[in-house]
Amino acid sequence: MSDAADAAAAQAFIQEVWGLQGTSYLVVALRYYSRFSHLGWRGLQWDDAIMLFAVLVYTAESAMAYLVVAYWKGLANNAMTDEQRAALDPNSQEFYLRVNGSKTHVVGLLLYTTLLWLLKACWLVYYARLTDGVHNMHHWIRAGVGIVAVTYVACLLVAFLKCVPFNHQWQINPSPGNHCMPAISSIQTIFVMIMNSLTDFYLMAIPLPVVWKSHLPWRKKFVLLIMFSGGFLEMAFGILRCVSILTLGDVDPAQSGYWSVRESFVSVVLTNMPMVYPLFRKFFEKATSASRSKSASQADSKGYRLGSVSGRGEGMVRRQKPSASMPNDTTWGSKENIVVEREQTTTGSDDASLELPKHQPGVVAYVEGGAPRRSRSEGPGHRIVVTKEYTVTGDSHSRQGSRNYSRPDF
Repeated sequence: MSDAADAAAAQAFIQEVWGLQGTSYLVVALRYYSRFSHLGWRGLQWDDAIMLFAVLVYTAESAMAYLVVAYWKGLANNAMTDEQRAALDPNSQEFYLRVNGSKTHVVGLLLYTTLLWLLKACWLVYYARLTDGVHNMHHWIRAGVGIVAVTYVACLLVAFLKCVPFNHQWQINPSPGNHCMPAISSIQTIFVMIMNSLTDFYLMAIPLPVVWKSHLPWRKKFVLLIMFSGGFLEMAFGILRCVSILTLGDVDPAQSGYWSVRESFVSVVLTNMPMVYPLFRKFFEKATSASRSKSASQADSKGYRLGSVSGRGEGMVRRQKPSASMPNDTTWGSKENIVVEREQTTTGSDDASLELPKHQPGVVAYVEGGAPRRSRSEGPGHRIVVTKEYTVTGDSHSRQGSRNYSRPDF
């Protein structure tokens, strides 16, 4: 590859690095906006603090990738024959670039590993809050904490002990061996990929069965299943990173930096999606509501309203039958947690990242000839159901007066 082509590829990657960085900042900013708007700063949780630290680590990782490409020209202590190593002058510019490139790779890989495991910690804290009150889920969370901690320490041990003494990781001559070449080290690349994939599998196993058993409409259930299955996409990027390093690392030592930054970006975005999702949902709901209101305002105002059924007296109340859920069945609460149905009691928090409908009994009030009103049940909790009013246009010759029907807004 010519020098001009190398320079063009390096410039394209630099633009990609900072483009991904800016996009990740936007996603994280939306996360905190959503959290502040729902809870205020007093309602922030540990995962919010961990995410802030993760953003700092991600910024440092991107800076390392930038240095590898922009300053050290993508060079490291690999992709050299023994003859080239022996002939390279220690005082030359290339020697300086290769040594510093190798050192930057070492730091970048440590930041890459730290970032991924910080994001896993964010998921664990979020799942602990989300599944609060669900039978036996705290055991899964505690086990997850242990698994994430042990695998992170194992990755650090591989990073520091794969090459002894440690400074051989930027040695040029003689060849230090593959395990001491940070840009293409097979043992570190494969080990981190395996640990990352196994922990992602475990983390996905926490919410997916609960979502599957929940009393959500299939459309909402499908959205949550997709959102909590993001670990598969992370694993795909991790495998692509591993394959590209092992196959192209000797041709292009900067492959490690390329794919580390891309995988990190995907992980940051997916980790923030549960917090950002309510903003997009609210935006689409407002757009849909505005469209419906516009259509209703253009409709013919002649006709009769739906409010009460003929033959039924005012104040007639009908109760909806409670769900026939068995104990330990789960439904989604509107306060970012999963609710366990036991004798019509719920476990909730003040969190509101995923505002999903509670599955609980309510009441329906029939209102005679007027605007819809709220009615309260006499049972515990005084649940309130807001009714919706619909107007149906009819022929004034065939209908005398107007009728109102009202249905609960579930």
